[in-house]
Amino acid sequence: MREETFKLDDTPTPLVINDFMVTCWIVYNFVSDLRHLYSPALLEKVTKAAWAIRLNRGPDMLPMHNSRVVVVSDKRYVDKGVYWRGIEVLKDERIEACWEEYAEAKGLTLETLPQGYKGNRRDKDDGFYECHEIGWAYAQKYFPCFKQEGYEADDWAGALYREIRDGTNELLRERQKFLYTIDRDWSGLVDESRNIWWANTRYPGPRERIQERLAGEDQVILHTKIKLGYDINHPIEIFAAKAEAGELGDNLPPGAPIEYIDLTETHPKYVLEKCDKWESFLDSVTDPEPNIQWQHYEQSVEALKQIGVKCPRQWVG
Repeated sequence: MREETFKLDDTPTPLVINDFMVTCWIVYNFVSDLRHLYSPALLEKVTKAAWAIRLNRGPDMLPMHNSRVVVVSDKRYVDKGVYWRGIEVLKDERIEACWEEYAEAKGLTLETLPQGYKGNRRDKDDGFYECHEIGWAYAQKYFPCFKQEGYEADDWAGALYREIRDGTNELLRERQKFLYTIDRDWSGLVDESRNIWWANTRYPGPRERIQERLAGEDQVILHTKIKLGYDINHPIEIFAAKAEAGELGDNLPPGAPIEYIDLTETHPKYVLEKCDKWESFLDSVTDPEPNIQWQHYEQSVEALKQIGVKCPRQWVG
């Protein structure tokens, strides 16, 4: 597998883009499995330790190594409770027509389908938000963190890709870049010629055909063939394939306009590169200095061990 033969290059230090909400689900699920064993006060300490491990560990299919971690997250519009796609989707007549065709093909009525962007997602409980608060506080203290009202972590990943493609910073172009998430949309940004890799946070089941978690172009191409039934020649083509097939994970129907799916290009009305945090983001992803808190990681692994909590094997580098 690629992760067994992949050669890490620390000149310059690799860049890890951490999808915060994905990491939050990992930590939340880990802690939730312990709720029947420990007091709330001890669970809070376990949560803090788990966050320190996950954010500092980096892509856990690779040996633990020095890297520069930049954290990106989602932020809905405060007054509307949705992202920019949610605003545009509900007033886009093309989307409405796609849903009508989908409902007819499936023998459903339009009224039974949740048509809002991500309208099929489950609600989060108080425990998730507590976990989120603890993690965001730690992340902000030790790593560059970015979220912009109306935008998702996907948008930051797409903007990074465009900067690598169109910008002039040689360090950013040359350094290894790991997109650390479970979100397959990000895999369309994989480009080996630009040293961009998709590092899957998910562990595959033993019978799954694809066991690699560090994805290069070949793995993205194969996964698209297996899961979507589309033949593509390069990961960037996955966006057109998803537009045609539909992105039901985000509640976008087959035939949805590609501007809601393609992360390599901006929507005419929503350009993250124009936000006031963009220059700070650029400074962070072009900084050659590693920022892993090795001592936090080691202390947190040991702290969990002392109370009888065993870290998943992959967490221990």
